[in-house]
Amino acid sequence: MVYFRLNIKFVLALIILLSSCANFSAYFNTFYNAKEQFNEAEIIRKKSENNKLSKTATDLYKSSIEKSISILSEYPDVSFRKDAYLVIIKSYFFIGEYKEANLAITSMQDEFNNEEILEIAYWSALIKWKEGRAQPAINALINLLEDDIDISLQSKIYLSIAEIYFEQNLNEKSMDYLELAAQKIKERSEKDQIYYRIAELSFKQEDYSRSLTAYKEVIKNTQIKSRQQLSNLKIVQIYRFQKKYDMASTSIKNMLLDDNYQSIYAALELELAKLYQIQNMYDEYISRLNSILEDFPRTKESAESSFLLGETTLLKLRDFDNALKYYAMVRSESRVSLFIKSAQLRIKEINAYSKLKTEYALWINNSPVDSTSKSVKNSKKINTTPKMLYGIAELEALHFNNSDSAMIYLDKLINLENNKEMMAKALYMKSFILDKSQKYKESKILKNQLIANFPQSDYAFAVLSSDSTLTTSTKSSNDILVEAEQEWLANPALAIDKYKSIVLNDTISESGLRAAYFLAYNYDYNFVRPDSARKFYEWIIRHHGITDQAKSSKARLSFISGILSKDFDNKN
Repeated sequence: MVYFRLNIKFVLALIILLSSCANFSAYFNTFYNAKEQFNEAEIIRKKSENNKLSKTATDLYKSSIEKSISILSEYPDVSFRKDAYLVIIKSYFFIGEYKEANLAITSMQDEFNNEEILEIAYWSALIKWKEGRAQPAINALINLLEDDIDISLQSKIYLSIAEIYFEQNLNEKSMDYLELAAQKIKERSEKDQIYYRIAELSFKQEDYSRSLTAYKEVIKNTQIKSRQQLSNLKIVQIYRFQKKYDMASTSIKNMLLDDNYQSIYAALELELAKLYQIQNMYDEYISRLNSILEDFPRTKESAESSFLLGETTLLKLRDFDNALKYYAMVRSESRVSLFIKSAQLRIKEINAYSKLKTEYALWINNSPVDSTSKSVKNSKKINTTPKMLYGIAELEALHFNNSDSAMIYLDKLINLENNKEMMAKALYMKSFILDKSQKYKESKILKNQLIANFPQSDYAFAVLSSDSTLTTSTKSSNDILVEAEQEWLANPALAIDKYKSIVLNDTISESGLRAAYFLAYNYDYNFVRPDSARKFYEWIIRHHGITDQAKSSKARLSFISGILSKDFDNKN
């Protein structure tokens, strides 16, 4: 009987033990699933662009929260409660529910009040950052570094501080902390990620020394072939920017002999071509670009080569027809090329130039006298020729890098009679070109001429603003316009007089245009004086015919004329 009773006790104990094990097993499975889902969500988040959270990752985080909460409520005595709390806190953080994350932190601190939990302090600091308190977050993270913490947490802290500084556009500080993190981290793949970010950031900021060091670390640590290739290509570019042409050339040629770099051969060839260009080896440069077109068609590199051939053909050879052909090729070589817009703009510039040159040639052939003569009498031709001449000069100087040709056309323009509309603009452009050529004395003569003859123009205002040695006693149109705008609410009558004085004395500047349109609009809509409005609309069309204000003026003038015509008919 004693034996039986002992067996009964043993069986009961065994039942309790097995029940406990079953409960623990259930808990363990639940927590294991929670951790698995959390880890899966982390993998998805880290792979996403700009850490933008997908719906899948969000759902996984939420599921891990639910399972961890059930563990805390159903299994109060287990030893994994800290881990469950951390899963909840981190998951809430990543899905952006910071209030709930803070509540979980408070519960955890209440439960483990006698223990210092450094990781809780870390996540609490990050929540401060996400709530808009960047500096308190940084302070809290830096304070954590003063504690005796493991390398893993140190690196996390450095990375977080770097992220906060980066968000505030403090890139230099951000990279300092990224480098500290990289030095602490042992895992090569993580070092690769950090150094790659440093390299890219510093490259964009033109900090080539730092970028070079970082790219070399990427090559040392990365296990991604494409990243290794790209980093080597970036190093070559840095050598070019640092004017280390021999080092760049040697690196390129070595990679071109290595089959491991086949995927970037086109990019390497293009880099080699750019080295030739910099060193004025134009035969080699053009030959290399043509080789890229032949050997690597329909690529981003062939598209860029087309554009560069267009630039050389246009700017150095002055072959407009062939330049157009190269620019037109850019889009057909690659529809994602960054040079498509630039090529299209070049095509527009060349076409505009050709049109202006044709029109000017026709004017010369049909004119009874030389274009520079002061006896030209055809008013229509006089009105259009200055714009032609200035358009050609502007394209030559600012777009085609041909200042000598631009100066010829500007001189023709300045010597024209009845050229008040374009004279100030021509004087300003010529002084600008002379400044670029470091002919400062000649430039200053023109600037003084501009100030004396067109004191209220925007061009006079521009040269006065850029050169403190130049002075004038006359207020500019811009100054008077500012005064009028300030006066408008307090004394409209005085403001109107100021606007009118601008229009009376300045037919060429942007300020004159703005003053005229202000008067036209107010006489039209506010004062309801269509006759006065018409006068200023006509002024705009006459002196600023190709502006948006002129288009609006034409439409409104047509309406006003119709109204006034009906009124006249009714009176008669």
